[in-house]
Order: sequence, then structure tokens, then C-alpha cells
Amino acid sequence: MIKLSKIGGTECYINHSLIELIEESPDTCITMSNGNRYLVLETGQQILEKIISFNVSVLQRAGKAERLMPV
Repeated sequence: MIKLSKIGGTECYINHSLIELIEESPDTCITMSNGNRYLVLETGQQILEKIISFNVSVLQRAGKAERLMPV
């Protein structure tokens, strides 16, 4: 999950795997696969960078866990 800021300033965590669409016009609106929509302060590019960072951290942890497990 990635942490984003709603328009009102409150922080929320969104399951990035469920993001279907990110629109900027001018506010950033995220549409989820279940139809829920969220207005956030981050730009589309910032959201993509957060998703990439999250996925990299998951892969790094998986690699470290693999090395710790006996073969």
C-alpha cells in the first residue's frame, strides 16, 4: 500500500494494485477497480514513483528473505 494525502490534508493508504486510472484535471483523481474514487494532492508522476518504490522494496525484501531461508 502507498501513503497519499487527500485534498483535505488527511493521509490515507491505498492499495496500489487496485488502481485502475489516475487522472489530473487539475486535481489528481484516482479511480479504483471497484469504482471508488479519491482526490489526492500528489501528481500522477509522484504516485507512480511511490508505486515503483513500494514494488522495489518488496522485491528487495523477498531477495533478502530468500538468502536467509535454508535450501
